[in-house]
Amino acid sequence: MARESLIQMLEDLAGRVRALERDSKHAAATIQALEREKKQAALTVQGLEREVGELGAVIVMASEKVSEMLKDGASADMSQPRAADAPVESKSVERLTESSADSKRESKWRSSTAFRFD
Repeated sequence: MARESLIQMLEDLAGRVRALERDSKHAAATIQALEREKKQAALTVQGLEREVGELGAVIVMASEKVSEMLKDGASADMSQPRAADAPVESKSVERLTESSADSKRESKWRSSTAFRFD
C-alpha cells in the first residue's frame, strides 16, 4: 500500500515535470516570437527615422526655394509699377443680413406660389 502511494506520487511528480517542460517550451517560443517582433519594430523605427531625415532635407530645400522666389518676386515688384486697383464696393454687415433675409422671403414666396403637378 505504501509502495502504491509512493508510485502514485512519483507519477504525479513526473506529470508535473512534463507540464512544466511544455510550459517552458511554450514560453521560449513566445520569447523568440517577441524578439523577432522587437527586431522588426526596430527596423521599422530606423526606416521611419531615415524618412524623417529625408523629409527634413526636402523641407529645408523647399524653404530655400521659397526664399529665393520671394526675393526674386520682391525685386520684380520693385522694378515694375503696380496697376491701380479698381475700388471694391464694401458691403456692411447690415446690408449682408438684409440681402440674405430678402432672398429667404423670396424663396418662401416662390415655393408657396409654385404650381404643383401631382
